[in-house]
Amino acid sequence: MDPGRELAIIDSGARNEAYDNQVLATANAMDSKNTPISIATISSGFEKGDFLVREEKGQRVYFDFFEEAFNYIAYKGYIRMGREDEREWMDTMNNVHASVKGGMKYNTGKLLMVLYRPIDGEKD
Repeated sequence: MDPGRELAIIDSGARNEAYDNQVLATANAMDSKNTPISIATISSGFEKGDFLVREEKGQRVYFDFFEEAFNYIAYKGYIRMGREDEREWMDTMNNVHASVKGGMKYNTGKLLMVLYRPIDGEKD
C-alpha cells in the first residue's frame, strides 16, 4: 500500500468494514492522472484557527488541531495523494500564488497536505 494512504483515519463505528475495504481498493486501483478528481488541502498559519481545510466549491473550515482537520476531510472520503502527485500540486499552487503581482490579497498560509477523491458524476 502507498505510504501516504495509510493515514486515513475513519471512525470505525461510523462505517462498516466492507465499505471501508471497498473505498481503499477503489482508491488504490485508480490512476489519479486519468480520473477526474476533487482536491482538498490542509494549510497552517491562520488567525481563526491554526489549520485550514479548503475543499470543493470554495468551502473553508478552520480547526485548532491538525488531527481534527485531517479527520474532518478523511471522513468526507478524501485520501492523501502519493508523494510525487502531492509535491506537483504543492509546487503548482506555490507558483500560482507567487505569480500574483504584489502578492496574494489574503493569507494563503503554509500548505501542509493535498488530498483527493474521485468526482462522482451523479453529484452536482
